Amino acid sequence: MEPQVTVAELVPDRWPDFLALARQMGANRSCYCMWWREERGERLSRPRSAAAREVVDQGPPGLIAYADGEPVGWCAVAPRSAYPRLNTARGTRPLPEPGDLDAVWVVSCFFVPEQWRGRGVSRALLDAAVDFAYRGGAAVVEGVPIDPAVVDRSPGGSYTGTLPMFLAAGFEEVARPTPKARVTVRHRRRA
Repeated sequence: MEPQVTVAELVPDRWPDFLALARQMGANRSCYCMWWREERGERLSRPRSAAAREVVDQGPPGLIAYADGEPVGWCAVAPRSAYPRLNTARGTRPLPEPGDLDAVWVVSCFFVPEQWRGRGVSRALLDAAVDFAYRGGAAVVEGVPIDPAVVDRSPGGSYTGTLPMFLAAGFEEVARPTPKARVTVRHRRRA
């Protein structure tokens, strides 16, 4: 029987759990989910782990999934205004509407250790991220997943999630800036 997955906000007390996950991120382990938060061309003057800790201390930058008390996944979600690089990259720039970068929240990154992939952890994180964003004041929630029908799917390349997962969670495709770029999807709160 599969353990039940629960999801919690990444608050300072859960920092060790985030670090445990970050150590398992393979080639991306030095990212600490700071890539989208940096300006293009920026080199942080301090280690990304220290910058990530500051973000966590300011308020939850995302969610951690647990199974039997063990951290089994991570998802970053924040207002678009928190992600300068996301806003300037050709394939992930903001759409003209609704315009307010604080009202548009983005589910920007997932990490699930290999032994937990394919067991619903990412979907549990995505569903919780949508709720978290709306509770935080989002007018709309976006994602920038890959479409595995046109882009080779790899763990390193699909860190933003996949189009089928977002569509199954009630998101709609709203933009495809280039044929092989990330797809912009949107979730609007149901009345």
